[in-house]
Amino acid sequence: MSTTLLSKAYPTADEWKKLVNQFAPEAIAHKLLLASVPFVFKEEPLKFALFKRNIADAFGVAPTDVFIVGSALAGRSLKGSSINKEYSSASDIDTLIISEHLFSKYVMHSFDWVKRITTPEDYDEIYKPPKLNEQDITNIGRLSMNASKGIWRPDSLPPGAAARDDFFKKFGDVSLKVLGLQLSEDTVSKVNGRVARSFDDAVEDLSHSIYKLKKEFEFIEKDKNKLKN
Repeated sequence: MSTTLLSKAYPTADEWKKLVNQFAPEAIAHKLLLASVPFVFKEEPLKFALFKRNIADAFGVAPTDVFIVGSALAGRSLKGSSINKEYSSASDIDTLIISEHLFSKYVMHSFDWVKRITTPEDYDEIYKPPKLNEQDITNIGRLSMNASKGIWRPDSLPPGAAARDDFFKKFGDVSLKVLGLQLSEDTVSKVNGRVARSFDDAVEDLSHSIYKLKKEFEFIEKDKNKLKN
């Protein structure tokens, strides 16, 4: 029986270059989310089920709402310039939770931080525009850009923002050691995450990353050809 690259569990760097040219980003995204055991759990799929159960319990969602994306899923970086970089214990475990309720909760919770930095100290000055530093403006932009796409990311907020701290505390409370991953306490902090409003929003977000990867490959190839000429 013949197989296609789309059915391969963990494509190599060269196979990824072919994969993004042969299939639509949406098809690859669906395959990654629905038909793949994450690379980090490839030897022991049961641990993936336990990981999902622990994350689900921490956030009050169903285990079927929990996914892993990024290099922990694919087995390598999905950035064009780093495609040869394979997943290691030093890499993040990028977790995706799909829940409209959780998305709404954290978006609204994020506004506590927005309110704090945009409310003037003097009530009489309330109608004057607040003076924000460059980092605050960047964070607000990232928060609104992602939220408009149905994605909430804790790293859109600065350390100290209640929504960000609450999200990462829940990850910190999930002990990865009990899963036999032999990861240190420091590694728990490297479990990153995001929340998608719906499965369609999650697919769209992942598809965008895959499309970006395709364009990065094209750019790198053009640069190589220029050097040859």
